[in-house]
Amino acid sequence: MSPDDTTAQIHVSVDGPYLVTGDVEILDADGHPIRTRGPVTHLCRCGGSRNAPLCDATHGLKGFDGTETCGASGAGGGRRSPRSGDAACVRALVDGPLQLTGDIDVIGSDGLVHDTTGRRTLCRCGRSRTKPFCDGTHLEVGFRDPVPAGEGREPPTMYEWAGGVDALERLTARFYGDLLSEPDPILEPVFRGMDPGHPRHVAAWLGETFGGPPAFSREHGGYEHMVSKHRGLALTEIQRQRWVERMCATADLVGLPRDPDFRANFVGYLEWGTRIAVFNSAPGARVIEHAPVPQWGWGQSPPYTPQPWETGTLD
Repeated sequence: MSPDDTTAQIHVSVDGPYLVTGDVEILDADGHPIRTRGPVTHLCRCGGSRNAPLCDATHGLKGFDGTETCGASGAGGGRRSPRSGDAACVRALVDGPLQLTGDIDVIGSDGLVHDTTGRRTLCRCGRSRTKPFCDGTHLEVGFRDPVPAGEGREPPTMYEWAGGVDALERLTARFYGDLLSEPDPILEPVFRGMDPGHPRHVAAWLGETFGGPPAFSREHGGYEHMVSKHRGLALTEIQRQRWVERMCATADLVGLPRDPDFRANFVGYLEWGTRIAVFNSAPGARVIEHAPVPQWGWGQSPPYTPQPWETGTLD
């Protein structure tokens, strides 16, 4: 088959999302049109996307098995069903499947067209026994989309995900220990004569920043104390870059989580925080005098944590 670019098609990818191409209107569970870039829209079928009904790659993180179990594809030997001329639309039903209307070919991962006679809903809870089609299992597992406020499983804080204060103290102890023992020609002059408690203080700062207890504010003077330690240091861009580089490398050495979500937000904070430090350390800088310890969360990429409907075992 070699359809033109306007033919409405849904391709079932191997253990991955639905790939929607052609002239297809796509509506979310609230009935709002979904606008995406590019010629292909990726719709979740694993049930775990944090951006449902769009795919966010959670299927790979959870090891989704998307094997098609509805029976053989290839209705009519892979021939397309007769066209009715109806406009093609895919709508995510509230707490349910994707509903198809109009002329849409559903193409299996084997490249053949599925027979959609009497089957116009596609599974998006990830648990159907007749993939890619819905069999009502979403009702058994309690699939939710959209998730009502307070009913979704909230991700742990970055502090908890990192491993708490013990993990952060391992990080800072190793970081400053290696920096001074080598010594690092770019950073050692900055930290020469460092207070022995400095690594623990930095760990407390990171812990509070990443959603842990307010230990730095309570025990170490809060934001104002941190700013006072940077005044007049005249930190350079080369020093800033080296600090970030070494901190990232040390995170690997001490076993901080390596998942892309944590590291993206971890590095994001290091970049933000060190640039603020360079600004505050410049001679004559008009520093921000008073502010809270920053609160750094997951931004656009929280870690994958199973939702309630993903944790049960079905017969």
